[in-house]
Amino acid sequence: MWLLFNNTPFAAERGWTRDENGAESWLVVIKATFDVAPDGVQTPAEKQRPVSLSPVYEGSGATAELVEDTDLNIAKPRTDVFVAGQAHAPGGRAVECELRLKVADIDKRVRVLGDRVLGVGPVGLAIGAPRDFDRIPLSWRRTYGGWDQDPENPGWEPENTIGTGFATDTQRLAGHPAPNFEYPDAPYAGPGRGRPAGFGPVARHWQPRVRYAGTYDGHWEKTRDPLLPLDFDRQFYQSAPRDQQSAQPLVGYEHVRLGNFTPDGFWQFLIPRVTFDIVTEFYNRPTRRSGAQIHSLWVYPEERRFTVVWLSALPVPYDEERLKSTTVSVRRRAGVPDSIRRTGVWLGDA
Repeated sequence: MWLLFNNTPFAAERGWTRDENGAESWLVVIKATFDVAPDGVQTPAEKQRPVSLSPVYEGSGATAELVEDTDLNIAKPRTDVFVAGQAHAPGGRAVECELRLKVADIDKRVRVLGDRVLGVGPVGLAIGAPRDFDRIPLSWRRTYGGWDQDPENPGWEPENTIGTGFATDTQRLAGHPAPNFEYPDAPYAGPGRGRPAGFGPVARHWQPRVRYAGTYDGHWEKTRDPLLPLDFDRQFYQSAPRDQQSAQPLVGYEHVRLGNFTPDGFWQFLIPRVTFDIVTEFYNRPTRRSGAQIHSLWVYPEERRFTVVWLSALPVPYDEERLKSTTVSVRRRAGVPDSIRRTGVWLGDA
């Protein structure tokens, strides 16, 4: 019962969840990791990244950074795009450069500045000159944000509680690092004057994500618990920054272009278009077929590697005990244009 037969070269997992009304849904996740050769040819990685069954954090306590969210989400209105790695200075050394990410309608630019030290002078906050750098790790800790734990005057940046540059009293910023990453139209100038600029997942308790979680109050406790609140919004499942969510779910054959995420300055590839046959069998019930949607795209530029996450959510109200197994296979693709073949994109057995 509840078996998964994976006939693909990728990682796959399954699980159960409930929708907003408490009805059971059977989730199947396919997670495909590809290596890209210097000539652009894509092949499934020998070691596939596993399906993330729960959020993964780096560090502990209040300063822990969410580095990967669970892949088991019932739905995402859009595709989340993430970049993991480092910013690279053009030519090997620089004091400033710009990162750029382009995927479908996503076009994100972030300014990178070398390490700067904050000081406090007679007229307020002073920001030191940036030092030259060769590479800087992508992290929410290196962009605007933070949590001031002063017991008499606590506060935090609601969009990034683990960043740098925030304090309820500017005097306490002396000697602290200034943000390395900022938006060109919102340069850091002090607490409340800047915007967090990251490429990784947004924690569930940060804005703007947390606003979609719904209202958990006395009324909910009396009328809905343990179901989700009536004002819950499925946008809560989107964990990428808002400017890294595609307007429509990605389907494959979209170009991905990245600037200054690699030592040579530029990298691009095409997302494979893969169709899966997902067949679920039941005891004493008809066999059902379901489709899968791209929920997430992870890009690892320094490794010349990327990961695509598809998810199938099959509503199974009242029949969960009858579900026997699901078989996942890659459907052979026919009629691929030569212009697509020449890109080196993975085509399976096509």
